[in-house]
Amino acid sequence: MTKKIGVIADIHSNFTAFKTAVEYMEKEGINEFFLLGDFVSDTTDTAETMQYLYDLCDRYTVRLLRGNREDYMIGQRKVLRGESDAPKWIANSASGNLLYTYERLTDRDLDFFESLPITFRYECEGYPALICCHGSPENTRELMQFKGTNTKEWLDKIDTDYLIAGHTHYQGRLDYNNKHYFNTGSLGIAINAPGLAQCLILHGFDASEEGGARWEAEFLNLPYDLDYVVDSIYDKGLMGTGHWFISNNIYTLRTGNDFTPELVQTAIRLQSEATDAPVTWPYIEEEYFEKAAGILGIPDYRKKAAE
Repeated sequence: MTKKIGVIADIHSNFTAFKTAVEYMEKEGINEFFLLGDFVSDTTDTAETMQYLYDLCDRYTVRLLRGNREDYMIGQRKVLRGESDAPKWIANSASGNLLYTYERLTDRDLDFFESLPITFRYECEGYPALICCHGSPENTRELMQFKGTNTKEWLDKIDTDYLIAGHTHYQGRLDYNNKHYFNTGSLGIAINAPGLAQCLILHGFDASEEGGARWEAEFLNLPYDLDYVVDSIYDKGLMGTGHWFISNNIYTLRTGNDFTPELVQTAIRLQSEATDAPVTWPYIEEEYFEKAAGILGIPDYRKKAAE
């Protein structure tokens, strides 16, 4: 008997894409879900995303993981409680996006994040075991790229034939030494897939079926109301808090091209060179983000275009 599981990662507060994917999967008869972290940040609808997530857990069997974005939110609460000396987030291009998100989370949400693991092993009688994580089985921020040597190393280390992750925002699969790595891509801010919500359906086959016991991934790229998501960035105040970082997010949403790490790294380098002093994140001046965006070719979306 074939089993089907909906797998979603990297929602990034994109409630519109989240709802689109779940409704599609429901029509496919799916009532079991894996949610692999990075539920929040980068777009506006944090509260809506969290409520929809809680409702989903009430209706179906859902297994969840913590992503690096949830780690960031937990860490900032510790800062505000005086339990950490990490920097306090401020409303600029470096940390304004995170601050905006944090201010829309409740203690319930943050407690929920703290309760989540960063990896889980899934076992179901008759089907091969598999391991799920956000970044890697040991680190929410580790990138398991398809050409990365660490990805093959992880496949060698795990004691299952299947490894499923998100975080990279690149969708696809890697087959190596009779093991299989599936990456969901990003539901909320997909790379190379503008206006599409990326996720996957796991199809499980037991030993009685042709080909034997195995998992196959059906990769999904679902259109959603991108214009609403972009308009909300202006209408709900995220652009005024996140500035150039959010301008870059709109560029990714619109084109599928992502310069997130390059934008921050280039701004830090430019400020360091100009001031001949080390730069402490998030205290990066806006003029250097603007120069970095120019170098990278990121358009200035800071003001909403005329209708």
